[in-house]
Amino acid sequence: QSDFSRGVFGAHSSNPAMSIIGAEDEFFESDLNDVGDDQCKYFGSIDQLKDHPAHLLTFIQHVILQFDPAPLLCYLHGALHKNLSAKETKKQFVEFHNNFLDKGAVSSPLHNSYHFYAVILDRNRPELLPEETQKRFVHDVQSLQTGEVAKQLDDFRQKRMMGMTPCEAELMDVENHYPTDRIPMEMKEKSVAENILDKMAESTPEGLVFAADGPGASPTSASPQLEEVEPRLLEFEQDPPNWRELAAPEAVSSLRKKEIKRQEVINELFATEHAHVRMLSVLQMIFAKPLERAALLTADELAAIFPNLDEIIDMHYNFYENLKKLRHEDGFIVKSISTTVLNRFGGTEGEWFQKLTARSCSHQSWALEQIKSRQKKDPRFNSFIQEAESKPQCRRLQLKDIIPTEMQRLTKYPLLLENIAKNTEDFKEKERIQQSAECCRKILNHVNEEVKSMENLLTLKEYQRKLDTSGLKPSNELYTEYKNIDLTQKKMLFEGSLTWKVTKEKAIEVQCVLLGDMLVLLQKLDDKMVLKCQSKSSIAVEGKMMLSPIIKLDSVFLREVATDQKAFYVIFTWESGAQIYELVAQTVGERKA
Repeated sequence: QSDFSRGVFGAHSSNPAMSIIGAEDEFFESDLNDVGDDQCKYFGSIDQLKDHPAHLLTFIQHVILQFDPAPLLCYLHGALHKNLSAKETKKQFVEFHNNFLDKGAVSSPLHNSYHFYAVILDRNRPELLPEETQKRFVHDVQSLQTGEVAKQLDDFRQKRMMGMTPCEAELMDVENHYPTDRIPMEMKEKSVAENILDKMAESTPEGLVFAADGPGASPTSASPQLEEVEPRLLEFEQDPPNWRELAAPEAVSSLRKKEIKRQEVINELFATEHAHVRMLSVLQMIFAKPLERAALLTADELAAIFPNLDEIIDMHYNFYENLKKLRHEDGFIVKSISTTVLNRFGGTEGEWFQKLTARSCSHQSWALEQIKSRQKKDPRFNSFIQEAESKPQCRRLQLKDIIPTEMQRLTKYPLLLENIAKNTEDFKEKERIQQSAECCRKILNHVNEEVKSMENLLTLKEYQRKLDTSGLKPSNELYTEYKNIDLTQKKMLFEGSLTWKVTKEKAIEVQCVLLGDMLVLLQKLDDKMVLKCQSKSSIAVEGKMMLSPIIKLDSVFLREVATDQKAFYVIFTWESGAQIYELVAQTVGERKA
């Protein structure tokens, strides 16, 4: 992915040879009325965009998240060929053919030039075609993608004006940069592009840029058969038309600018709910039900990996249907939406929504770990997942990218509702929509807490699995008290690396685990996490010279270390004395935490 992206940028550089949005994102807080044409000046056309690497990468990320990215990637790959040497042209043509044509990544429209080259390719290996034929072929196929890429650009421009595109902070950093001799604009753009690229490498599904199709399973492996789609879900196989295409032209032309923006955001709520129901149905029809039929997972494992999936699909489907009903009743120019959204996110329905999504999202990290582990250990399961992921319904997303969609969806509701409210004139309607947005924020906060609690529990389970208490044996009292300690029964508040300064000469690197009633200092030794007593003297003596790696919080107080802002004292007291622990965090912020 990185080589491909950098190659596209290189073609337009000075050398002629060639990161689940959070509800608090600041750019969603800006008023849509204040958005000017400046936001779209870099996105006028794909050829203009290619001269600005940070903006191009942002557009690629938007397309990956919202569309089938093959047409855009095909177009950009085609741009690589224009200034290549004969040797490089041959190499790149083979990749172009393998990635976008041989496996059907881009459609094969009924076009004379395509049929002409298809006949040639049936008789010749791609690398044996003359250079001029290769370049003409790439040019023609690239040209066939321009219409779809133009639609994607238009979608990006609309979404950016509504504050619903990625990497906005990075783009503003570029657009507000004042070029100097030391940092010219080109250098700034490339620097920001590198940062965006690194984030994309972490979050983009593996093989997305080049893999036109997933790895096939062997004939003897379990093969995921597509479940028969429920009749009610058939409409989700096609994207819904935009409200402007369906509303009466005279009605649209009579709307004020602010009302048009309101309708755009309502349409965005509807279209993204449609997309979410489609993605949930993929999870059900491509993965969960076929896995059940193939008996690759037990019923309990399926329930844990895909918790409440049927109920969650029903919940989102009903919300989508209510939004669709509003559109039809109002001639696709929605008058009032507040009752529909308040019924969904407020009251008892909101509580049910919160309960289902909290359970689903809190199991997400565990589910991903289970799938990853099972794929490594079970070749049959791995083949099944890979073949399922290759199906066109997945749109080149892997299972690990589809499972988090419910959490990602939750983060978008408050933003969408706030933007609808900002462009609503009627005071009561506006107030009720804002109330719905607040309900969504409370649901999101609750789910975040549940997710954090589950992640903490999984962390404690891992610590417990590796725990070695034999280092407590020098103190009979400590060993007797803690030899069977179960960390998973505690509530974890914080974890992080610390340096434990036992004496001026002796410092130990430890993993600090702050629990509800105690502070635990663990030493990593091979694959074990060891609880080990430390002695302040060269001779181990039980008593006040022996420091326990477990500190009970009901008898401690803290003091700062005057000579080191990253350090702090934990002073443990009891009836006959006190012990002082000097601990050093990696940063001042971690010390405060």
